[in-house]
Amino acid sequence: MSRQIVTRFAPSPTGMLHIGGVRTALFCWLFARRHGGRFILRIEDTDLSRSTDDNIRIIEEGMAWCGLGWDEGPVVGDPSQWKGPHGPYRQMQRMDLYRAKIQELLDRNLAYRCRCSREAIEERRKTVEAAGKVFQYNRGLDRGKGCAAAKHDASEPAAIRFRMPEEGDIVVPDLIKGDTRFPADSLDDWIIARTGEGPGEIGVPTYNFCVVVDDTHMEVTHVIRGDDHLNNTPKQIPLFAAFGTELPAFAHVPMILGADGAKLSKRHGATSITEYQAMGLLPSAVRLALARLSWTPKIDGKAVESAEEELLTDEQMIQLFDLADCQKSAARFDMDKLQWLNQKLIQRAPWQELEPHLRPFMPEAWQGKPDAWKAQAIQCTQKGKSLTDMAEALRFTFERPAAFEEKAVEKFMTPAVKPALAEVVALPDYSHEGLEAGFNAILERHGLKTKDLAQALRVALCGRPVSPGIFDTLMLLGREEVVARLERWL
Repeated sequence: MSRQIVTRFAPSPTGMLHIGGVRTALFCWLFARRHGGRFILRIEDTDLSRSTDDNIRIIEEGMAWCGLGWDEGPVVGDPSQWKGPHGPYRQMQRMDLYRAKIQELLDRNLAYRCRCSREAIEERRKTVEAAGKVFQYNRGLDRGKGCAAAKHDASEPAAIRFRMPEEGDIVVPDLIKGDTRFPADSLDDWIIARTGEGPGEIGVPTYNFCVVVDDTHMEVTHVIRGDDHLNNTPKQIPLFAAFGTELPAFAHVPMILGADGAKLSKRHGATSITEYQAMGLLPSAVRLALARLSWTPKIDGKAVESAEEELLTDEQMIQLFDLADCQKSAARFDMDKLQWLNQKLIQRAPWQELEPHLRPFMPEAWQGKPDAWKAQAIQCTQKGKSLTDMAEALRFTFERPAAFEEKAVEKFMTPAVKPALAEVVALPDYSHEGLEAGFNAILERHGLKTKDLAQALRVALCGRPVSPGIFDTLMLLGREEVVARLERWL
């Protein structure tokens, strides 16, 4: 293909942005990046009863958080602005283009006005189904009873239907599933615009119409989407032909199931992408986990298998991504695997890379800490499974304990350890080496084990016998704060 590769993610803002949508967006993003192409975010908001500005904002912010930056599309939080030459990128702002295209089809007799009422269609449906047939508008037993040959003028409000081919098969070529054939006589003359409010008015166009116009206008070369859209494609292919435009390549990715093979639900982790952010997951972990759903990357022709090979960077995923390596069957989403990946990526990341992601979970005072302190705080808590674990492990540095675990106090605050605590107060050197030397000297003088003094200090300083390494704990608090917190125990 000589044209530049262009992909698009086109969510409908009728609900939250879920992992299925993010996985589709990720595949579109990876494919565009792999081929040096453009990735478009387009909001398909023609479902007026369910689309909301809040959902649009959540989609935009969720995509931005996931790191799936778009080359063309809306500006986050500002519906009046967009970037790219084919805007606007919200369908309800593109009505003039759609209506002009519908009028073109009417003028060429490729579409017609339909005045059938819902009641009339429902009555015909009942008649057809009573005869043991599937109802199809202007097909089969319904032929000749609709508006196809009526040539209605614009004197009354009407919906607009597209004339579908009546013979042969409509073939959907698919880069993942292969060819799928749909008999032309099994498909309705479908509605491309809802009934307008007044005579001659073209109402709000429908999804399947808008998507073809947009894909054509935005020069989309590859339509990568969930396989729940496969049945829409035979409606769209004749419309591309009607406009005389080149058909994009299609790739319908399989659905996502839970780890148990059941339909994905909230108990499997099928929730809004913003919930994953709130759980303290890294965007890179989410990208990697979702990329592996239905895609098996290959290194030197061999499928990735080992745990080390699984931890692909974005650059590696972009280099390796190939639709030919996507499976046809449904993928299984494993929340435990996502959390494992998250922990591994946290452990591998330099502190500077983690800090912007950890920052939202930390109190405002975090901002004023010097870089050296932040580096130590992050590095000593990188064993956590999530950013929320890390934030919880560092809470003691910003909050003095309001209560102390009774059992821990009873176990570790023994008469033998309290004299040693008094000597900790006197330690002058709060470098790691200084603390280690002073600590060892105190242990030797009092005949204590490291655990005895360390756990007592944790209880006194944090309220519980859990904290980062004891020297990190002391250094993060600083001498003045350590002395202040130990006073009540001396």
